[in-house]
Amino acid sequence: MENVSVSKGVFVHKGAYKIGDKQTKLFEPDYLNEPWYLAYNEIWSSIQKAAEDIRFNMLQQILNDLESFVSKVKDKPIEELENEIQTAIVLTGVNVSDHGIMFERIVSKLEPVAKHIAVIWARDSNNIKNITEETIYQLMNNNEDEEPEIKKNHCHMRALQSWHREHCDPNDPLVIVITDFESCSHAVLHDFILILSSYSATMKFILIFGVATTLHAIHRSLTYDVTSKLNVQVFHMQTQINILAHVLESTVFSTNIPFKLTGRAFQLLTDIFLFYDFSVENFLQSYKICMIQHFYANNMNSLCCQLEEIENRIDSLTDEDLEEIKKLPSVEKYIEQLKTESKQDELLENDKFKKILRKLLIEFHEYMHRFLLILKCLYDLVSTLPNAPMGKQLREYYTKAVYTNNLREVQEYKECLQLLGFLSKKELLLKLNSLIMIIESSKDSSMRTIKTDLQGHVKTIEEASLEAPVARLDIPAGEKLSRLQLKKKLLELSKTQSLAPFKQAQQSVINYLDQNVFSVYLINPHQIPANEIFCFSDGNLAKQHIRGSLRAAIHTALNDPQVYLNCECCKLENDDAIPSTLPDLGIIYKLHLESKKLINMHDWLQAFLIVKDPTNAEKDQRDVDPQLQARFTQAVAELEFLGFIKSSRKKADHVKRLT
Repeated sequence: MENVSVSKGVFVHKGAYKIGDKQTKLFEPDYLNEPWYLAYNEIWSSIQKAAEDIRFNMLQQILNDLESFVSKVKDKPIEELENEIQTAIVLTGVNVSDHGIMFERIVSKLEPVAKHIAVIWARDSNNIKNITEETIYQLMNNNEDEEPEIKKNHCHMRALQSWHREHCDPNDPLVIVITDFESCSHAVLHDFILILSSYSATMKFILIFGVATTLHAIHRSLTYDVTSKLNVQVFHMQTQINILAHVLESTVFSTNIPFKLTGRAFQLLTDIFLFYDFSVENFLQSYKICMIQHFYANNMNSLCCQLEEIENRIDSLTDEDLEEIKKLPSVEKYIEQLKTESKQDELLENDKFKKILRKLLIEFHEYMHRFLLILKCLYDLVSTLPNAPMGKQLREYYTKAVYTNNLREVQEYKECLQLLGFLSKKELLLKLNSLIMIIESSKDSSMRTIKTDLQGHVKTIEEASLEAPVARLDIPAGEKLSRLQLKKKLLELSKTQSLAPFKQAQQSVINYLDQNVFSVYLINPHQIPANEIFCFSDGNLAKQHIRGSLRAAIHTALNDPQVYLNCECCKLENDDAIPSTLPDLGIIYKLHLESKKLINMHDWLQAFLIVKDPTNAEKDQRDVDPQLQARFTQAVAELEFLGFIKSSRKKADHVKRLT
């Protein structure tokens, strides 16, 4: 038998497990391989990449300028700076959440040039102690992977000076980015800059201010003795409206993205951007929500894809998916118009229907290509007219085209056509040549026809004379006319007088564009068969998820928890029912709805106990189960936290309803 020691030693050793590092098994959701999700993921990746490229290109110039600014300061000896703090003012426009992303990119761009960078937000500038400690702590502990050089409560300027002397080259700049100048305390910034200035002979500081308004904000906020210590250089950023215009150009107005926002949904997203936050990031997130609503658990929308993928996507559809497509209003209407009722059954057979579906999808792609191209032509033609009746941004033209049933009936469109009639010969030729250049990019046969027609109109206008033939008033010799007769003769002459050749050619090309181009190709997408597969226009559904009513959602959750919990135990027989299986907070809330302005706490507790145990309805329970009483107290506290009740000053044992 093996000898086993009776006594066993217990030794402490450092294990691999750490608190908070508990590994949980994550299972992939079932929908990841569903056709609808694959289609959604592919399109959203394209949109995200396009938006990212736009942001990169539009920020690239200012990032390069800031990098050049910091590099020049770094290369200049500290003696040549004359104790001035080199300051870059970045005019960012309206303060939005997107600026956080912008400053992250600025920091990442400057890191190769300046190793020590501190980013200060408005919350860090409550007083001089906070802003100084936060700045120095970030400058001295720039590497997050290493142990902190110094604790935050030991951060002061003498410690920074000592650390800079030991660890940094004298010419290494210390960059301090103050992201939101207007939101910071001006008195704190005043003192902070003076402190930095007193050390500028030994340390090279660079300040970068994010200013939302104008350069005058600096001079209004800081006194002359502070601004005189700053050597300021101004950098301008692109406005949020311009960034959104470029993002829309690469997403909604691009034929590379088959999914389209139309109708009220597109108008809602642009209204939120213009009237609430000016945030391109929030716009994209709202766009994503609309996409999720369009694709979620709907395999027929997997047909929202590029032309070359249509065949494979149709083959992957099940019979149930095809039946759903047949029920789409636009598809159903198209099939009814295609054949008489006697032959409809043959068309609805899956094999024949797939051919029809393939034809409809290809036609929608071709329609959308022509729609977007002609919309850009309309924008190029009338956006520079006086007062721009239809707007100065392409998104405004798109909104009118996808929101109205007939663009020709829009009053602003009619005004634009009238204003085109007042253009000079040179202006009109420039606009027509610009339209020809836009149409040249298309390989569509109908677009080539329009190009040929426009070239013919251009040639006619170039050769047309500006002078009209002079008409004469023929009056027989010796005949005298009264004033009334003369007026009548002149009126007849004005009607018969012919226009100048240029005016006739001008009116001809305007009529051609109106009747043969805009009215033909700028048809609302909702009138095109199979538009439901590509377009999302439900503004109410989008608004419900993007700008939901918080109070209504809380009421629904408390009054009928089954809406959100999806459990059978919370199912209500009617709205007034209060089953015992409801959550405690739900029971308390429904009971409080039955009360008047003041609620007796004892009666409320008794009603709660009766709901939990209906057998005790006949007697007043004095000895209450402590656990139930604690649950009741917690539920009442939560209801008070949500703002539905508050304690009453009139009666100590009552609470007051606030709803």
